[in-house]
Amino acid sequence: MDGIRYLIIGERGTRLAALQAGRADAFCPLEMTKAMADTVKKAVPALVVSETGQLGSDNVVINHKRPPFDHLEVRRAISLALDRDASAMGVRHGGAVVGATFMPKPWGSWALPDKELRALPGYRGSAQDKPEAKRLLAAAGYGPAKPLHLEMITRTSPIYMDLASFVVDQLRQVGVDVNLKQMDTTAWFPALARRDYLIGANLTAPGIDDPDVYLYENFKCGTSRNYTDYCNEAVDRLIDQQSQELDRDKRQKLVWQIQKQLESDVARPMLGWRKEYFTQWPHVKNLVAHNSLYNWGRMQDVWLDK
Repeated sequence: MDGIRYLIIGERGTRLAALQAGRADAFCPLEMTKAMADTVKKAVPALVVSETGQLGSDNVVINHKRPPFDHLEVRRAISLALDRDASAMGVRHGGAVVGATFMPKPWGSWALPDKELRALPGYRGSAQDKPEAKRLLAAAGYGPAKPLHLEMITRTSPIYMDLASFVVDQLRQVGVDVNLKQMDTTAWFPALARRDYLIGANLTAPGIDDPDVYLYENFKCGTSRNYTDYCNEAVDRLIDQQSQELDRDKRQKLVWQIQKQLESDVARPMLGWRKEYFTQWPHVKNLVAHNSLYNWGRMQDVWLDK
């Protein structure tokens, strides 16, 4: 190619229309949901849609140092209120899989086995988890006469808003009164960096599927991108231990142990891991579907057959 032109189109429907009309040759990863991919493929069968696992999680960031989330039982109530299966099907229209700290197989290598995951609070199903969430909130002094009031922040990006709207609804189902505040990207990241928030609907994506990349950045005591300020010195030691372990099987077991502890501490409630839908016209060659939204766009081997 002689050059690349990126179209910056803020509105989701307008972006799809541009692709369908041939104004765009390909669609940028992250914002192409499964529902959108299905719609555009039906409208324009000639378009090529490739599904891949994406190293990107839907999660809720909670400020551990601000009341009421400095209390573990309140954090647990929030996590228990979230129906992970409903999120994968309702928010992402089947374009996501339920998982904890790491992307589940076959797309990732380090996630908890599904049987162990499904035994954890928050992953057992709403029939069991939501009543427990209400009991924990009541024990903390919250209920119909005194509901917990929260302001939830999220980015104005549609893919964030999809998640945030779902989380707000889930929390309201257990009696939590939530006001949603949208923030422009230029305000969103500074607010997280300053810990100037209480709770937020968030997306997180590591560059590669490796425990060091994800654990040191998001869960180690005192790191700048550990936006929740979660800190457990025992977990810190386990993070260091798994990083130094050369035996793959032993490292895997340590990573599983860490994930269970993160869930027990409600370090950052995880809802699921998104899939990605690369969508392009057939004349785009060598644009290979990639599991990292950061590493797909070098374009040095892409060419146009037109």
